[in-house]
Amino acid sequence: ETPDTTSPTRPPSPTMPLANIESYAKDGAVADKADLWTYPETSDGWYRIHNTIKAEMAKFSAGIAACKSPLEAWQVEALQEYWKGHSDLTHLHHKHEDEMFTPMLKEKVNYPEKLEADHEALTKMMAGVDAAAGALAAGGDVSALVAVFEPYRKTMEAHLKEEEEICVPLLRAYFEPEFVGKKVGEIMQTMDKTLMGSFVHHQGSKKEFQVFQKQEGIPSFVWYLNFKPCRAKYRAAMETRIQALLTGAAPTKKLISKKDLALAMKVGETAPGKYSWKITPESAAAPATAGMAA
Repeated sequence: ETPDTTSPTRPPSPTMPLANIESYAKDGAVADKADLWTYPETSDGWYRIHNTIKAEMAKFSAGIAACKSPLEAWQVEALQEYWKGHSDLTHLHHKHEDEMFTPMLKEKVNYPEKLEADHEALTKMMAGVDAAAGALAAGGDVSALVAVFEPYRKTMEAHLKEEEEICVPLLRAYFEPEFVGKKVGEIMQTMDKTLMGSFVHHQGSKKEFQVFQKQEGIPSFVWYLNFKPCRAKYRAAMETRIQALLTGAAPTKKLISKKDLALAMKVGETAPGKYSWKITPESAAAPATAGMAA
């Protein structure tokens, strides 16, 4: 008899469905929680932090491409500091997965070993980018950095996609939203303010971030007390550097406004408010388009 590869408990998803989700069950666990989730997979915090990581990779790539030889000292500093910030964010995200979500999933499902092995491989690739970024010098060029960063970016994007297609459906099938929400709350309460600012900034707007706040049960006033200041901190520390690289002019002050950061904030834009690096419920449901903006 051919096994049924559909899940009667999991609602339709605009992303690629995970076939035979019950086959991942461990120790009698039941995949019966998907109907409890009231928002689409693509609005999940896991997708949102992945969007953030992809956005930073796209911006770093654009910043590198804008640098002409020979490099100036301010360009070296901008590239090195931006990479450090991205590296910190990515390592923290992997720590959250390795120490919190992966062990949690392993309690109920047979977790794919490849996903854990990918983290080890990516860590080694990031070490290579660390070395190349650290070796940048005024009067030099970015060729060695490009040679290690672009393979890292390609590998990371493939890994993030695989996690979205496997981990997110498993999480929602085997765990209640309230249980997962507590884990998300723990992360947000302890996250570095600049790294949190990246997450907030790359949601695109106050309105969109407050969609996330509402779904996670975070009171709206926390936007003013915490999230907006974190966003400003990130823009001043990180987005300012991308803006400078794209304009070809050394930064003279820290930038915060959308107007001042217009070039940096348009990296990857495919249409007003739409980005090649950003998966949303709408973009996931749309037909795939050829090519991706840098």
